[in-house]
Amino acid sequence: MTGGQRFAGRSVLVTGGASGIGRAAALALAREGALVTIGDLDAEGGRAVVAEITASGGQALFQRTDATAEGDIAALIAAAVAAHGPLAHAFNNVGLSRHGGMEDMSREDWDWTLAVSLTSTFLCMKHELPVMAARGGGAIVNTASMSGRIVTPVASPAYCAAKAGVVHLTAYAAHSHAARGIRVNSVSPGLVATPVVARMLTPEQQVTVASGAQLIGRAVTPEEVAATVLFLLSDDAAMITGTDTEVCGGRRQG
Repeated sequence: MTGGQRFAGRSVLVTGGASGIGRAAALALAREGALVTIGDLDAEGGRAVVAEITASGGQALFQRTDATAEGDIAALIAAAVAAHGPLAHAFNNVGLSRHGGMEDMSREDWDWTLAVSLTSTFLCMKHELPVMAARGGGAIVNTASMSGRIVTPVASPAYCAAKAGVVHLTAYAAHSHAARGIRVNSVSPGLVATPVVARMLTPEQQVTVASGAQLIGRAVTPEEVAATVLFLLSDDAAMITGTDTEVCGGRRQG
């Protein structure tokens, strides 16, 4: 694959890489020479992304992974190391929500949303950081959300709390591992035109929701988020750590 080659020969992990932002990031990383390992529950989608990468001359591996199961995360990272060498970069991108308000959300849905959207990020970093430290350093980007930064009418309280947690967990990891040569940042997308969002909102509804919260009144594309992720993972961002970057078309709320 051709591209800028900022990641040539480097082992890179992408969770949630079968669709949406993760897929866009995996494809972009491979174009820049990364040896990509994708973890996702969606085996059909994950293998399709690997096939797309390999058809273009890149190298990629897929392993079906439940990011809320610590054993699956440990096995995924072991597979990435075995196939491509110690992790240099990781994009922890798993996040979903069940719906409900403060008074009607069930405890089961609350726990599930926090497990998928926050605990998964903790588990990934728990197992990525030692591998990167042994390598001599690395870079991690976690997917947060504008729902963790501002109040939005379309997000559940569990999702808002989980993504706010990702922002702070990212800062914690950055502070505790900078001396080991590891940078950790997060991105907070606004409304993104992913397949999940497409099942919830029509294109017209996406414009309405985006216009109410963003200065640029349209949904963000997965590729636009991926471009920011690649910058933060790359050596171009060598002096950036512990930050959360909003990719939202400019927020309307303070």
